[in-house]
Amino acid sequence: MAWQPDQNGLQQIIQLLKESQSPDTATQRAVQEKLEELNKYPDFNNYLIFVLTKLTSEDEPTRSLSGLILKNNVRAHFN
Repeated sequence: MAWQPDQNGLQQIIQLLKESQSPDTATQRAVQEKLEELNKYPDFNNYLIFVLTKLTSEDEPTRSLSGLILKNNVRAHFN
């Protein structure tokens, strides 16, 4: 069976990705802190992959940001 996201967690991550696009620096700082915390969870990258590849109904900036965060996570945590 393929991995499936928890819908509540998925919605929270999507909302976080959308908030990160805010021009407000305080909002961006808060989002960055939340993203760093989410990196501690092993499934976080699965959520990012899901947003990038399966949620084609989401806007392009949100999906692109998901891919960028995923790329940075892979670079930072895997050889």
